[in-house]
Amino acid sequence: MHGRVKERTSEEKERIRLAAEAEKVKQYCKDVDVVTSHVQDHGPDRQTLKLTQTVLDTNPEYYTMWNLRRQALEKLQDEIPKSEMDNMYYEELKFIEHAISLNTKCYWTWHHRKWIVQRLAHLTDWQREVKLCTKLLNLDLRNFHCWSYRRFVASHANESLSQQFDYTTTKIEQNFSNYSAWHQRSALLLEIEKDDHGLLNALQNELELVRQAVYTEPNDQSPWIYHRWLMAQCKGVLTRLGRPPHELAQQELSHIKELLSIEPEAKWPLLTTATMMIDVDRSTYASEIKDILTTLKKVDPARQEYYKFLETKV
Repeated sequence: MHGRVKERTSEEKERIRLAAEAEKVKQYCKDVDVVTSHVQDHGPDRQTLKLTQTVLDTNPEYYTMWNLRRQALEKLQDEIPKSEMDNMYYEELKFIEHAISLNTKCYWTWHHRKWIVQRLAHLTDWQREVKLCTKLLNLDLRNFHCWSYRRFVASHANESLSQQFDYTTTKIEQNFSNYSAWHQRSALLLEIEKDDHGLLNALQNELELVRQAVYTEPNDQSPWIYHRWLMAQCKGVLTRLGRPPHELAQQELSHIKELLSIEPEAKWPLLTTATMMIDVDRSTYASEIKDILTTLKKVDPARQEYYKFLETKV
């Protein structure tokens, strides 16, 4: 009808999208060429910061551009007053935050931020860096790049090991499926508890936390991997204390069997039971282990060969 705007077909929309994408790629390649030519002719300098920013706005994963920025900043540090250089570092932190907003899981962006705050040293607002991590981890609980950076800045911000440990508790309680938080917890636990008696008590408390997690979501691998680490640590501590480690293993097996009575085909409690039985007494549990592995081959056929390998251990 007259006066009605003609709607584009899906094919027309796709052609327009591809054309726009091709133009972006063309411009991106031009921007990279400009940086390359400039550095070849003049070396890394103040202009390099402006030119590489254009490239990184499009692709923050281009680590060569971050390297050139570091080279330019190192050169400028020998040429300009310290106060001006510090201001440039602060501006660089602002740009990095922008780059992180484009891609929160880029190795090179986080590496560059760590380099900048180390250059600023005592001028760095470490509390602000911790708050930045908190904000980002609220958006993505499992961003291991941010977790790694938080470990670095927390010590500079005078955050105690216990405070860092409590923070992992908060994040785990928000979502048990947070492998990065569990991993951070394992590193902190060994730093906090230096005495074997204290460590054993802490490990047993952790087993209780894991039980809460696995009853909430039996098929989530994160707490089960942490459980495996806990049991290995318990075995080592009990051996050093001259106590039989199998007693604790038997207790854990009984807890897992209770879970399996509710979730008989849950992969991770089945696998954990089988591997623990192999470790505790494979001959006594031989028949039960084989039954579990048979079930695992049915519920998790993609890993049949691994379960066949475990059968050779019985």
